[in-house]
Amino acid sequence: MSEKTFVNSTKKEKIFRYVNIALTIAMALTGVALAIYYKVAGDPNERFFPSLGMLIYCAIPFLFELITRSKLPNSVFLIFNIYVAIAALWGSALSGYKDIAFLDIIVHFVMGYLISVLGFFFLCRNGENKKMKKITVLFFCVFFSLFIESAWELSERALDLILNIGIQGEWVDGTNAPLLIDTIEDIACNMGGAILFGIHYAVSIFTKKDLGILSMEKEFSVRHKLFEKNKIADTETVKQNNKNDQVENEENQGE
Repeated sequence: MSEKTFVNSTKKEKIFRYVNIALTIAMALTGVALAIYYKVAGDPNERFFPSLGMLIYCAIPFLFELITRSKLPNSVFLIFNIYVAIAALWGSALSGYKDIAFLDIIVHFVMGYLISVLGFFFLCRNGENKKMKKITVLFFCVFFSLFIESAWELSERALDLILNIGIQGEWVDGTNAPLLIDTIEDIACNMGGAILFGIHYAVSIFTKKDLGILSMEKEFSVRHKLFEKNKIADTETVKQNNKNDQVENEENQGE
C-alpha cells in the first residue's frame, strides 16, 4: 500500500484507539493531581516537576497527530502509554525508581527495544523501509534508539542544572554533578534492548517468518486520517488497496 494512501479505521481499531486515548487522559490527570498533592505537602521528595511533566509526555502523541494530520498506529500509541505508565507515573511521580532498585534497569532495557520499534515505524510510515537494504533498516532502528537515549540523558542533565534537582542521582559533595554510574547503566540497558530488537528483526528476515515484524511493518505503513469521515471508502479504492497489499506480500516472500 502506498505510504500516501489513507484508509478508514476498522471498528476494532477505533475501539483500541478510544482505549489508548482514555488511558493517556487518565494518566495526565493523575500527574496533575499528584503535582498538586506534592506542592501542598511541601514537595519533600522533589516529585512536583516529574508529576507535572506527565502532561508533556501525554501530549506527545496528540501533537504528532496534529502535525502530520494522521492517526498514530494503535501499537505505537500503546508504546507511549506504556512508557508514561511505567517510567513517568510509577518510576518518577510515585518514586518507583527509589523504592525498587532494579526498576530503572528494566525500564531502560524495555524502552531500548520499544524505541527501536518507533524508529521502524518512522521508516515504514514514509516508505523508506522499502528503499533501504534490510541491514540498513536494522542498524537505523538500533542507532535511532541509542540517539534518543543520549538525548534523554542530556535532557536529564539539563533539568538537574536548571531546576537543581537530582534526576540523575545524588550529586557528589563538593561538585556540581552526580555520579556517572546511573547514566552509564541507563545507556547500557537501552543498548541491550535495542540490540534485542535488532536480533528479533534479523531472525524474522532471515527465516522469512512474521514473528511480529512483518505485522508491524504492515500496520505502520497504513495511514488513517486524523478526522475520518463516516463514509466508507469506495469499492475501487478497497480493491486497489487489497491489490497493493498482495503485491507487498509477494515481495516480502521473495526477499
